Amino acid sequence: MSNSSTASSPGIIHDFPGDRIEDHINGNGNGNAHARVQPMYIPPPYLPGGKRAISGISLRAFALGLAVGISTVLGAELAYWANGLWRAPCFIAVLALFHYLEFDLTARYNPADASISSFLLSSNGLGYAAAHTSAMLELLVRYWLYSSYAPAWLSLPFHVPRILPSFPTSVSVGLGLTLIVFGQLVRSAAMRTAKTNFNHIIQWTKRADHVLVTDGVYAFSRHPSYFGFFWWGLGTQVLLGNRICFVLYAVILWKFFHHRIIHEEQHLVSFFGQDYLDYRERVPVRIPFIRRPGFGSSHNGIHLDGMIDRWGYLVKPRYIDRYNSILYEMQQSPRADDPHSDTQYANATLI
Repeated sequence: MSNSSTASSPGIIHDFPGDRIEDHINGNGNGNAHARVQPMYIPPPYLPGGKRAISGISLRAFALGLAVGISTVLGAELAYWANGLWRAPCFIAVLALFHYLEFDLTARYNPADASISSFLLSSNGLGYAAAHTSAMLELLVRYWLYSSYAPAWLSLPFHVPRILPSFPTSVSVGLGLTLIVFGQLVRSAAMRTAKTNFNHIIQWTKRADHVLVTDGVYAFSRHPSYFGFFWWGLGTQVLLGNRICFVLYAVILWKFFHHRIIHEEQHLVSFFGQDYLDYRERVPVRIPFIRRPGFGSSHNGIHLDGMIDRWGYLVKPRYIDRYNSILYEMQQSPRADDPHSDTQYANATLI
């Protein structure tokens, strides 16, 4: 049995059976006596239910490993029997491996920030889950429509031309796997190179140990983790043979990273000033059609007015009003790199 008592600070002091040792006392003839080892204090975040709970981490790692193993074997079996559904378990295996590596790389190179949320299993919101669910549904619906189980009324009496080109299975599978491996390697290299400077959450204030990383893969792309995930995501749709979701993934990922990069670089300019401006001039993002933000009036090192003037007609008026209100709040707030600033970290979308 194990006993627990209340500590002076929040948490639990565990006294396990393994903490009892047998101390042989031979000097005074009193025989054997039991001595107790000092109880072990476990901080609350590491207890079950905490954001760094060891039990939660091990459970998720086990589930992801199980998903990779079962899906790989099932996919190979279905491919051997020429069953078109082999793509579904293959997609699950790729997805499970990605989420496992997100935590593993964080734990290796930025352990101070490693937590259950580092798996990114539920941190990305419903939109992320809906995207992958839609990809799986498109595959299953397409397989059903081309199978003998599809009802006759679904057959059209006329020819419908293909909107997107069709490639042989070997070409699409090879291209999809190439994009997946390439994207994963680039993203993993970004996390390894940046180490403690990498974070899944956009930082609003500069930490004392935060430095601008410009070497390694960051000399190729100034946002290599986004670049890698962009091509990884498109690669999954090529592997699945999805045409509709391929287009949707391309549009949604582009818009997401375009917005996130603009938002993130606002803070990076305020953190590192001219050093980041020079770096941004030298190194592109390399996601197609994403370049450095436009230039206009500047405040706190942030250049947004030029972009609003150029693209404002594409934005709903309420978002323009929101932009103006945010800009006003920033004018009234201290700079992120001001030593007298007491602003704290704020959460943002992940990936």
